Amino acid sequence: MYRILPPFVFFLLFCLCTPLLTGQNSTVLDSLGGKLSVMVELAQAGNYEQAQVEVESLRDFLKRHRLPVTGRALSLMSGIYQANSDERSAATLLAAAEMDARRDPNPVTKAELLQALVQEYRKWQMPEQALTCQQLLAVAQDSIKARERKVETLGMRQKYDSLSVLHQLELSQQDNYLKIPKDRALLYSGLAGLFILLLLYRNMTLEGRWQKKLQQKEQEWALMKANLEYEVQHPATVVSTAPETSTAVVTSRTPELWSAGPGPKPHQICLLIEPNRQVVLYLKSLLSDRFQIETAQTQSEALELANEMLPDLIVCDALINGYTGIEIARQIKLSERTNHIPVVLLTDKFGNEGKLDALRAGADAWFTRPVIDDEFDASVQRLLEARKLKHEQFNRFLQLYFSENRVTLQDQFLQQIVQHIENNLANPDFLPDDIARKLQLTKTHYAKKLMVLTGKEPVQLIREMRLEKAKVLLEKRAGTPQAISELVGFSNPGTFALAFKDYFGENTLLLYSLPQGRL
Repeated sequence: MYRILPPFVFFLLFCLCTPLLTGQNSTVLDSLGGKLSVMVELAQAGNYEQAQVEVESLRDFLKRHRLPVTGRALSLMSGIYQANSDERSAATLLAAAEMDARRDPNPVTKAELLQALVQEYRKWQMPEQALTCQQLLAVAQDSIKARERKVETLGMRQKYDSLSVLHQLELSQQDNYLKIPKDRALLYSGLAGLFILLLLYRNMTLEGRWQKKLQQKEQEWALMKANLEYEVQHPATVVSTAPETSTAVVTSRTPELWSAGPGPKPHQICLLIEPNRQVVLYLKSLLSDRFQIETAQTQSEALELANEMLPDLIVCDALINGYTGIEIARQIKLSERTNHIPVVLLTDKFGNEGKLDALRAGADAWFTRPVIDDEFDASVQRLLEARKLKHEQFNRFLQLYFSENRVTLQDQFLQQIVQHIENNLANPDFLPDDIARKLQLTKTHYAKKLMVLTGKEPVQLIREMRLEKAKVLLEKRAGTPQAISELVGFSNPGTFALAFKDYFGENTLLLYSLPQGRL
């Protein structure tokens, strides 16, 4: 017993199986559409017996108008026969469809109908007929491929003919141009380049001469103006002592040449990872007042400069010489040596796509090219202010570190440093170099990274932690000021007292002697 197909399957098949028969009368097509609609409605209602009546009517209609059945329509009618378990009618339908397929001269529609026949024969367990249709299908598919190859060959032939025509046209036009051998062309180019260099040198020489002459004329005019002013103000002196006065005026009135010297050199460094020279010049104009500018054009050069110089800011293009610059920024952010450096990513994407690039790179900010100077300046300023905010947060952390209200420090690098210092507070010979060696960093790298994250020198941080610890011990009266100075690593009590007063503005003895209620 065959399984009954669900109604929605018939509806789907109906939507897909409406035949596109070109050249047919619109009335015939309307009648065909109406019969299909009735057939689908009956199938949806579960009235498969009446649907089979409509199938027979549709077959007569197709035979009367000599219309071939399509593959999808065949599947629809075979499904209705299957719902009614009418194997005989289905065999007749499939045999008639097979004859239509054999007579169809169009290999495309023929292959479609044969494909449907193979499937339906298999459903009705007719392997021999299915094999026959499969062989016919293979022949039809070969015909389709042969036709496609023929069309492709024809297209390639047309392109070849077009190229041949263009080649012949190019050969015919070559006689209109001057032909120069390669060695002579190189010689003429070298001579032309040398001539241009000579013209540039002559122009620079003449420009220098004209500048000197212009300066001389300006000095002469200034001297003449000064002499005239002096003659007007001191006519008698000019008559009696002309040589001396003239010398005095020349000495006192000779103008000094103005030289525009460079301003104070910024101490912060910015690394521009950008191959486009115009973009580099534009970014330099935006950043040169606050940073020393260093540039890199390749990935290896960028990573080398970032590790050696440890800049205060990195501006990286998302595309470097055809390769992604996102990976460069990502490596900078993943490296323990350079992950503290703020990175600004320049991308050609907008909205969420640009934000996604920045997140992938771990960048602190991102901009879509072209960069707008006001927004870029504001973003860089926010990054610098964020660094100051981190310094203030670390100072707050340091003040509460030895108290009961200690706050958590998120940076693992700073956690390690603070822990090392705390473990060696009582050691007066403990130096910042010991921390650098413990962290496997160079002295310069350790000092610069600590300055960026906290705003403090290594020696300053050790000193302040010792004093903060000493203050807590003094408030708790854990010992005399002299004993506490030894506990926090000060070998001289006098030095400890001076450092304590300089840092807190309080005397150690006074703080130690205060009553408990006034602490």
